[in-house]
Amino acid sequence: MQQFPFDFNDLPAPTYLVGGWVRDRLLNRQSKYLDLDFVLPEKAVETAQAIARKYKAGFVVLDAERQIARVVFKNGTADFAQQMGQSIEADLGRRDFCMNAIALECHQTIQNNDQNAQNINASTNAQDFLSENSYHFIDPLNGIRDLQEKKIRMVAPENLAEDPLRILRGYRQAAQLGFAIEGLTRQVLIKFAPKLKSIAAERVRTELGYLLSTRNGNQWMLEAIGDRILEDWLPSQHLNLARFTQIGRVIRDLLAKFPHLDLFFSKQLAGDRYALVTIELAALTNSATALEPLGLSRAEQRWLVGILRYLPQFMTLVSQATRTAQYKFFQATLEFFPAIAALALASGCDLESVAPWLERWLNPHDAIAYPVALISGDDLRNELGIAPSPKIGELLESVKIAQVEGKIQSKQEAIDLIQSIM
Repeated sequence: MQQFPFDFNDLPAPTYLVGGWVRDRLLNRQSKYLDLDFVLPEKAVETAQAIARKYKAGFVVLDAERQIARVVFKNGTADFAQQMGQSIEADLGRRDFCMNAIALECHQTIQNNDQNAQNINASTNAQDFLSENSYHFIDPLNGIRDLQEKKIRMVAPENLAEDPLRILRGYRQAAQLGFAIEGLTRQVLIKFAPKLKSIAAERVRTELGYLLSTRNGNQWMLEAIGDRILEDWLPSQHLNLARFTQIGRVIRDLLAKFPHLDLFFSKQLAGDRYALVTIELAALTNSATALEPLGLSRAEQRWLVGILRYLPQFMTLVSQATRTAQYKFFQATLEFFPAIAALALASGCDLESVAPWLERWLNPHDAIAYPVALISGDDLRNELGIAPSPKIGELLESVKIAQVEGKIQSKQEAIDLIQSIM
């Protein structure tokens, strides 16, 4: 059970709890991290600042013109926004989808079984708070009915045009909730899709990350591509839909066979974006250059370039590589090798051929993927009197190759090899 991070008695009346948190609790969905949205008729920023000061929480003004501020608690955030329009109903009428246009007045309750109305405080469980028998939902657009029918329905076309990111968000929320997009709403999303090119790359990138991170994300990504929602960001001529269609299944199969790969796929590459998202983007495209408009981080771009560059080589090597070829390939791709393996499987390679490579990568003591250095550059300078030069690197590489081929196993054998070479 979640708990609210502050006492609702500290809020002025009226204050409305709105948006995704209300929707998710009506659906009995719950995350570890609270994301609360409040609407106030006046003094939204001042109220947020007072809450932050009292509870020693973080505070930031998100939009000074529209009077929106955020309070950051240990277990979540609370956004406070100035009401738009003369009433909460008018404010809800400016939102994206009807299921997100449901509100609760934080002080108002309905007496139930002749009991006095309860004040909401920091010890109140979220699920208790949302008991429909005790609380009155403000739902002017029948959003609760949409939740029951599992559909996403727009409030108004102009609301989507006002912030075109809402177009992509419709597909993301369909994936998150397992809902269908209502027919007319989908037509409007498709009609306004060209407006998405005006949105900042950071916002589109974040939304795509959310979409691809969801359970049904790949399915709805394909729906969005089919509807040409992302044509300005992901041109269809650069996409590999056949490979992308398989990547979700491949990753599930890999995790079933190699559970420890979960640490690799859940690795954070940039902010809250995980390796899994980068791998899915690599599966989707034939060219890392095509994704440059998204403004990916250096780490993400390095992975994309490396994965797509080395994938064809791996598909040639996978079933016939010598120990030396395997060693050289691992040296070039060790950071992101499982991603290459996943794309190879999604491209038609069989797991029987790929699995031995993954077993090597997962074993930190493997003599080919992680050979232990028998000798160092300092050893060459101090014991053999070799002057610092690029030659030292060449000699050390010769030692590594002889080592992975099983020709030498000790430091003395490495020294003997170097002397014979020289």
